[in-house]
Amino acid sequence: MRVEQVEFAIRDLAPAFDGYRIAFLTDPHLSPLVPRWWIERAVQRTNALGADLIALGGDFVDDDPHYVSAVGELLRPLSAPDGVVGVLGNHDHYVDASGVRAQLAAAGVKELLNTAVVVHRDGARLAVAGVGDLQCDVIDFSGALGHIGLDVPRVVLSHDPDVFAYWPPALRLDLMLSGHTHGGQAWLPILGPPFVPSQFGFRYLRGLISEEERQLYVSRGVGASGVPIRWNCPPEITLAVLRPSHS
Repeated sequence: MRVEQVEFAIRDLAPAFDGYRIAFLTDPHLSPLVPRWWIERAVQRTNALGADLIALGGDFVDDDPHYVSAVGELLRPLSAPDGVVGVLGNHDHYVDASGVRAQLAAAGVKELLNTAVVVHRDGARLAVAGVGDLQCDVIDFSGALGHIGLDVPRVVLSHDPDVFAYWPPALRLDLMLSGHTHGGQAWLPILGPPFVPSQFGFRYLRGLISEEERQLYVSRGVGASGVPIRWNCPPEITLAVLRPSHS
């Protein structure tokens, strides 16, 4: 699996947060297709990045409820100075959302369900929020960030990148981190991926997408679903590095 280090220019980011690092790990899909040892390796590599904060993008399990009980044990080693936060994905809801939530809590992961945490540095603030899954949960945009002043830079976790298109115009959004698409999982010659789980086709498939002042980064994730194949689409752990915008 690859570590993709990406720098993001953030408006009003204080000097104290220049170089702030968020390790983003998403879509493990623990299942017969994605074994425990692979997720253990992903956890080890994520910890080795030495990020300030670790963010998890959901789909911790695939389609078998028997794997839910292993989630907490696998994620428990994750550690960062500002903690570990995360959101659930659609597959977590398909299988057992309450069970996955219990496992996250047991592992010390704070679920950001339409809420935010605020990180403080030398009197400056950075908000990190999360919203519910687009397919299977309720999304409360104002609940997530409405109580945070518009002068505060913010990063949002959303399992499904399509949420980016529905973000309210008046509610500030600097950066959204998402997974869900697996980057296409398999890129066939000429044709590209045979299936993209998005209402918008290739628009939010993978990588960095900028629309006006808002940025979306879609990680390829570390697991697989449906078939145990990745072709021209290697698994990814993302290291997001925040920089002040000079524009």
